[in-house]
Amino acid sequence: MGKQEAIDLMHYVDEINLSHGGEGTRLYSTANSEVKRKCLENGLHLLDAQVRHLGTDINYVVLENLYNELSDKVEFHFNAPVQAVSRLPEGGYEITLEGERHTCERCVVSVGRSGSKWMESVCRGLNIPTSSNRVDIGVRVELPAEVWEPLTDQLYESKIVYRTEKFEDLVRTFCMNPHGVVVNENTNGIVTVNGHSYEDPSKHTENTNFALLVSKHFSMPFKDSNGYGESIARLSNMLGGGVIVQRFGDLVRGRRSNETRIRDSFVTPTLAATPGDLSLVIPKRILDGIIEMIYALDKIAPGTANDDTLLYGVEVKFYNMEVEINENLETSSPGLYVIGDCSGVTHSLSHASASGVHVARHILSRLS
Repeated sequence: MGKQEAIDLMHYVDEINLSHGGEGTRLYSTANSEVKRKCLENGLHLLDAQVRHLGTDINYVVLENLYNELSDKVEFHFNAPVQAVSRLPEGGYEITLEGERHTCERCVVSVGRSGSKWMESVCRGLNIPTSSNRVDIGVRVELPAEVWEPLTDQLYESKIVYRTEKFEDLVRTFCMNPHGVVVNENTNGIVTVNGHSYEDPSKHTENTNFALLVSKHFSMPFKDSNGYGESIARLSNMLGGGVIVQRFGDLVRGRRSNETRIRDSFVTPTLAATPGDLSLVIPKRILDGIIEMIYALDKIAPGTANDDTLLYGVEVKFYNMEVEINENLETSSPGLYVIGDCSGVTHSLSHASASGVHVARHILSRLS
């Protein structure tokens, strides 16, 4: 749809969030910051971005207010998993649920990253073209909040990209949570790691966490990027019974973290994970890149590469096979739209929200 229209839509989404409970939250910007100059001096690239921090708690408020406003206009069905979307011979679609069937002229699918496998089955059934996409594999870093406060106080979330010297792979920071908590995430029965933060100061912790991710793109003949990520996550679950945690100092010394070393660490974990050895789980090339970036980040946030910095693994960001859609986010099957992260096109809350507004406006224009 073009950069400017996408940005305008995201500003519109921000206005909706503010008017439904997000008022008073801070908008951070990386523009013309001293942090950007410091990153460039050390081979790091700070992406230009504006970040509105609502926090997990305020997001609940916004969603509840939106639901209350829409509940008398929209028919909601909760705990109603859709089994199939099929095209009717006379046009339109049939939506199949357990014991229910619904028909419609137009159908909008938005099932998020967790629905990526299901989305692939829908595309196969309707002969909608897809292309191979990426998977992001990495760790979640947890350290004392003071280490990153010079950056998080200015920017809240720093989106930093680093090109490794050894392999010239790109490693990036993602989902930064100042004074936040590390949490488990269950995707298709696989336990991975994620992070949360809260606007409410009473819920703040002494730690900051963020992800370090390496994107892997696959070419022919391999197509199952999500399957690759799942196999690595399953290996972590096999060795650790879930998420593994390791001190950075133990990782670079080639030794497994144990309960004693974690307990004696100066960083108190916010997630009860199994002490272990991430080098037995994460491929060497990816792990080498993560280690190299931690040393690079230590130059702009001294203390990042301390021995007691905690690494949780694995963090995996699954992406749907990229669905072939036009500028209206409509597939080759007329009247079927795919929005949000299940499209393989958007990769954030603001992108996903903007895509929904874009499709809604397009459908309204056809109805008028």
